[in-house]
Amino acid sequence: MSRAESLELSDACGTRGGPFSSHLPTPTAVEAKPMKDDMDRHRRPVRERCGESTRSWRRALPAGGRDALRQLIILVTAFALYDIVRIVSRGREVVALGHSQSVIDAEKALRIYWEPAMQRAILDDRLVVESLNWFYARVHVPAIFFTLVLIYLYRNESWRRFRNAFLIMDAIGLAIFVFIPLAPPRLVPGSGMIDTKFLYAGESLQGGVMSFVTNPYAAMPSLHFGYALFTAVALWTLWPSRLARVVAIAYPVAVLASIVLTGNHYFLDALAGAAVLAVALAVVRLVPAMAPRQLVPVSVVNDDVC
Repeated sequence: MSRAESLELSDACGTRGGPFSSHLPTPTAVEAKPMKDDMDRHRRPVRERCGESTRSWRRALPAGGRDALRQLIILVTAFALYDIVRIVSRGREVVALGHSQSVIDAEKALRIYWEPAMQRAILDDRLVVESLNWFYARVHVPAIFFTLVLIYLYRNESWRRFRNAFLIMDAIGLAIFVFIPLAPPRLVPGSGMIDTKFLYAGESLQGGVMSFVTNPYAAMPSLHFGYALFTAVALWTLWPSRLARVVAIAYPVAVLASIVLTGNHYFLDALAGAAVLAVALAVVRLVPAMAPRQLVPVSVVNDDVC
């Protein structure tokens, strides 16, 4: 049998290049090159798919993994500093109660001291009271964090502006907490308001473990309400859809109800929170260094390592 016939037979039997082909003559260089090219054509899609799988999570990040990590560190640091400063600024109860009484007097002078009457209207409904307590304690931090994540992932061209506004809000709020402590109405004797968490749960926000991680004398400004308005502004300006507009209106209203009816804030605290947001947005708008930068597309040339 000639060599050509032998190769043809091995092709027909499917043994050429297989585990049983060692007895066959080694292909020449001319024959081997087409084999190598054919193998490369089959291997290349595998490498590309491997690269696609390792880059899939990066493609969801508009400025790359390193930038996302940097922004996450900035936000986590801001949240941590916020809690630390609130905790270490405790211990000025007398001053805080005096400031709180001044707020009550101001609201009475303005004829807007409606908080006691509004709270009494819902005290007999346990479901409403416990729902408000849960909403007040559990929703605002996840909501603001989720808002920031949405802006970063889907409206990254506006990320720098909103991130800076958020950081400025925190800085202003912390400065006020330290220098002008203010007690919530539920802790002020004669305010006409009670601690709704204690009413049905038998414990206060300052009881147990919470006593080590909260500062009850940081009622003004209400960053609960400031954060809610931050979310509303982001949704209203960046997502012009009907659902976003509904949430932008309903969420701050729900937060305002929860902070007032639970006895944690006055209406003037909420107004101060809104003022803090307005100042932060104005600073970002007027200071060129805080304006949004043009988003630079991320190159994935160096990310093709499988």
